[in-house]
Formats: sequence, C-alpha cells, structure tokens
Amino acid sequence: MAMKFTYRSGQRPLDGFTLKRGVGQGAFGEVYFAISDGGKEVAIKLLLRGHTDAELRGVTHCINLKHPNLVHLFDLRTDARGDHWVVMEYVFGESLAHVLNKHPTGLPTQVIREWFAALCRGVGYLHNQGVVHRDLKPGNIFIEHGFLKIGDYGLSRRISGSEAGDLSRGIGTPYYMAPEIKNGNYTASIDIYACGIILYEMITGLRPFNGETPYEVLIKHITETPDLTKLPAPYREVVGRALEKDPAKRYTTAADLARAVEEIFTGGRREVSLPTASFADAVIPLTPPLPRGRPVAATPSQTEPVNVPPGAVRPVAFPVSRDRDTAAKEKAPVPGPLTHTARDRLTELAGGVALAPLVTAACTAPWAVFQGPVPWTLLGRVFLLSTVLAWAVMIIGRLPKRSESNPWSRRAIQLVVGLCVGTLAFWLDGWALPTGTANASSGDIVLFTNHRISQGTLTTGMKYLIYFGVTVAVFRWWTATDRKRRERVRFTPIIAATFWSAIFLFLWPWEAAPAMTGVSVLVIATIAAQVASPWAGPPSLRPRG
Repeated sequence: MAMKFTYRSGQRPLDGFTLKRGVGQGAFGEVYFAISDGGKEVAIKLLLRGHTDAELRGVTHCINLKHPNLVHLFDLRTDARGDHWVVMEYVFGESLAHVLNKHPTGLPTQVIREWFAALCRGVGYLHNQGVVHRDLKPGNIFIEHGFLKIGDYGLSRRISGSEAGDLSRGIGTPYYMAPEIKNGNYTASIDIYACGIILYEMITGLRPFNGETPYEVLIKHITETPDLTKLPAPYREVVGRALEKDPAKRYTTAADLARAVEEIFTGGRREVSLPTASFADAVIPLTPPLPRGRPVAATPSQTEPVNVPPGAVRPVAFPVSRDRDTAAKEKAPVPGPLTHTARDRLTELAGGVALAPLVTAACTAPWAVFQGPVPWTLLGRVFLLSTVLAWAVMIIGRLPKRSESNPWSRRAIQLVVGLCVGTLAFWLDGWALPTGTANASSGDIVLFTNHRISQGTLTTGMKYLIYFGVTVAVFRWWTATDRKRRERVRFTPIIAATFWSAIFLFLWPWEAAPAMTGVSVLVIATIAAQVASPWAGPPSLRPRG
C-alpha cells in the first residue's frame, strides 16, 4: 500500500527546496527527497507536531557533527506554517536491516569485519562528542556503495548518569535496548550493548532476544542470558561481554569492542594500537597502505595472515576504512552491496509463482460482476492465460541481467513466450484437428499423422499466435518486474499493456472470441506480475535524521 504523505512532488513548503518524492515515514516525521535551488540533492524531514521537542533536542546535539560514518545534518529550518524541517544528507543505498533480511543466516565474515568496524568508529565519534545515540539498530544504519553510515539522531541525548522521569524511560527499540534503560540511565554503555546485539545479528541473522510483545522482549533483556552457542566459537566471549547485564562489565568504549572483534580476525594479534580518544577518527589499516596515484601489486604479506591460529577467522585483503576518492586513485575496487545470488532469485521466484494465481483470480472476478453474464468458460480461459503469462514474464525477469542498450534478446524471448500463450489460447478455445475424410475439403492441409487443418482453422490459429506474439514481444516486461522498481505496482505498465493490446486488435481472431479476452489477459498479467515479482525498492535510501 502506498504511503500517504503531507506534500506532493513539486511543492515547496520549505523555502529554497523543491520536493521530488516522499521516501519514508516514521513515528516522528516524514522524509522527502528534495532538490535545493542550487541543485543539491538532500533529504528533508518534516517533524510531526506533538513529537518535535525530543526530535529537535536530538538533532541539536548532532547538527555540527561530521564523520564519514554518520549521516550529515546540514540545517534545521522552520517553514511559514511553523513546522520544523531537518535538512540532511541524502544517502543512496539501503538499510542494514534490509541487507540482513536478504541474508537470514548472517553476513559474510569479511563484510562483518568492515561494517562493524565502521559502526564502532561512528559510535565512538558520537561518544567522544558527549552524545549517546540511544536508538542504534539495523534500520537506522545505512549502506552506501559498501560504506556504512549511522542515521536517525532523533532520540540522541547528552551522556548522563541518569535521568529521572518516565518520559526518558523505555525510549528506543526493544530488541536493542540495554537492561539499565529501565532506570533511565543513558551512558555510552547502552550503545555498546546495542552494538553487541547488532554484531550478534550480523553473524547469525537472528536477534538474541525475541518475544510476542515489546514488554516480553524487554523482560528477556533484563532477566535472560543470550544463547551464545549460535555464534562461532571465536565470537562468543566478545559478544557475551558486550551483552553483559551489568554495564560495568561491558567494554568501556566502542574502540575496545572494535579491537576485540578485530583480534578475532587477526588471531589475537593486534595490528595497530589506537588510543581511545582518537579511535573515532582513526583508520584501522588491515594491509599496508597503497601509494597514491599508481597501482601496486599485492605481496604475500598483504593477502595472507601471519601465524593465524586454528579457529581464527581469516582476514580480508582490503582496508576497513577507505573513502571512494582514495579507492579510485588506487584503482582498487570499492566494496559494494552484497550480490543477489541465484539461490535468492529462485527462492523469490517460488513465492511469486504461488502468489500470481491469487492475483489473477482477484482481477478476473470483478469482470464477471461488472460485465453482466459472462460464460464461466471464458473467465476460466482469461484466468489461465493471465496466470501462465504472468509466470512466464516473472521467469524472464529472474534471468541474468542483460544490457538495457540492446533489448532485442529480451524481446526475442518474449516473442517465443507470446507464441506459446497464443498456442494455448487457440487450444483452450476448443480448436482440434480432425482426422479421416468426413467433411474433408480439397483445400485442407493433411499432416503426416492424418490430421487435417482447414483453411479457417489455420487462419484463426495464426491470428492467435501473431496477436499474443506481437503484444508480448513489444512490451517492456523487464521494467515492470525489476526488483528495484520505484513502487511495487505502477500504473504506467498497466496503461502501456492496455495501449499495446488495443493497438494490435486488428490481428485478433474476432470470429473465435471477444476482443476483451486478449486485452484482459495482457492487463491482468501485468498487474499479477508486478504484485508477485520480488520488490526490493529503488536504490535510493530512506534516510532518517
């Protein structure tokens, strides 16, 4: 279901910015993608009235903070209506929560190593500035071209020993809340605890505590010990200490936690020694730095760990922190988003194949209601043809990606699919090939099987094949089923399907079935293919500040 936003594309509720589209909604506001009058792409967040005090306080704490692993806040503005807006960096990518959903058994170890180190750098910088985030979770962590950024500072506060009052208690997300939050304690330790939960989830794909209600989850955080047996042995001690019930027993700083995790990859050998105060701005070199301006061949010492004991996780061969400009100058690849594997595609396809018939049935049923008495045989043909066509274009969409500049190979495959659908439609209309000499005509074509094809049968069959072959081939099905399309169901493909199916009606076998049969099949298949095809959303991120 499409989200309903307060403002539409093209409006200018905030002077100096033109809204392009809404990209996210939450309990405290709405986020829009916007363009400044100078052409800068930004995200601006409208703070909902009634929730502005806490949000403004959090934004104020972070408005001047700058770090590569934080979503930058540019300004805090008020419009003519008195509404507050936060102008912030627009991040192109997806949330860590979305990545974890696609990898239910956990992330690859090299990805965990890089991203968790980046998370700790961002958290460490906040703590060094005297700010505690209070709502660290995968949904507030974003991945842009392989680089991690922390966002959503609406609940952040100045670090303090305790805060009296019920308003300060129980703030955050239950799955990631430290036990001491029940007492209103907001020190750096609650972010350390949340980082431990996130590390557990990155490794296993699971959260250590779950429940049917938020209260049940909170009670488990307070009373139960996390099941560390689901973790590989090298991680258990580190995660266990990060999730200690007593804050005094946890890691003191994000730097300490990051070093402990890094030692897992290096087999207990620290490659660098970083003072706590400077960790937030430091870069942990996992390999010797490459000279700028020219590529350097890797040496064995750059790619292989030294004296790695049994059970240790092997390190990867690229640095934990590296900006895109430096990577380009070094001509080294920048780690990007995780790939979508063939197994993932097949799993998504299986779910879509099961859903498509339900959608086509739901679209076919209203036709019987609004078109008066319609033969059930006709509805059955429309349902079956729509379902088969939807299945076919979904399978085409799961094929390896092809070049958009040369779509003819796609269209050739679609032409074959259309011819097959036309053949099925011809057969479903009750056409059969008679045998023998009864009612034979001298103009009949006699096959080697002794079946006869009359001129009328041949003409009707060719019309079915040509109509469905052409209409299916001309349509851009790959855009309608693209898993990164902007919306799950768009009206543009539906309008296009209606247009092309109507344009080629002069090819339709009018003597065999009403023309609406062909049009309906194309339109219903377009709807079903969009609904049933996997949808990951556009690459643009819903940043929250």
